[in-house]
Amino acid sequence: MRVLRALLLCCLAAGPVMAQDKPVDPALTGFLSNSPVTLLDWGMLRLEREMRQAVAALDLKDGRDGPVKVGTLYRPFDRRVLAYLSLPMTARERSLARCRDLYTMLRDHLLAGAPGGMSAAAWYLQRIFASDARGGGNGRPEPFGDMLTNMVLLEVTLRVPEADAFAAGPPKITCAGRLDQEEAAEIPPWRPPPG
Repeated sequence: MRVLRALLLCCLAAGPVMAQDKPVDPALTGFLSNSPVTLLDWGMLRLEREMRQAVAALDLKDGRDGPVKVGTLYRPFDRRVLAYLSLPMTARERSLARCRDLYTMLRDHLLAGAPGGMSAAAWYLQRIFASDARGGGNGRPEPFGDMLTNMVLLEVTLRVPEADAFAAGPPKITCAGRLDQEEAAEIPPWRPPPG
C-alpha cells in the first residue's frame, strides 16, 4: 500500500504528461549511436576544455585589444595535436620572455594535479586521451604516455592587436613546446619555400 501511495504521489508531482506529436525517428537514434567518436576526438575535446579552464584561472580575458583564442587542432601533416592560446599584446608586452612565461604558467596549470617528476606530462595526457570505459587500454601502442607526450604540443602566440596592425613594433611572437619541456622554443614566422 505504501508503494502504491508513493507511486501515486510521484505521478501527481510530475504534473500532467504531455502527449508527444510523434515518436522519435529510429533513423536519428541509429545515426547518433553508430557515429564513432575516436579517442583522438575525445582527448582533443577534453584538452580544449582544460585549456579554457586554465586560461580562465589565469585571468586572461578578451579586452580592448581583441579576443583571446583558445583551442585544439589536429595537424595531419605531422600527426600532432596542437593546444593553442593566442592573445593580443601591445608592442611593449610582446616579447619571447612574455611568451615563455605564459607557456610555463599554462603548462603548470594543466599539470597541477599530475604526480611530480618526469612522468607528469605522460600521466596527464594518458588521463586526457583515455576512454572512461573500463578495459579501454586493450591494443594501445606502448609506451602510450611517452607517445602522447611526443604528439601534443602547447603553443602560445602573442599577436599584434588589430588597432596596431600598421604600427611599428615587433611582429607576432609564437613559442611552443611539449608538456614535458620546462621552456618553450620560439617558432619562427612561416615563410613560403624558395621557389
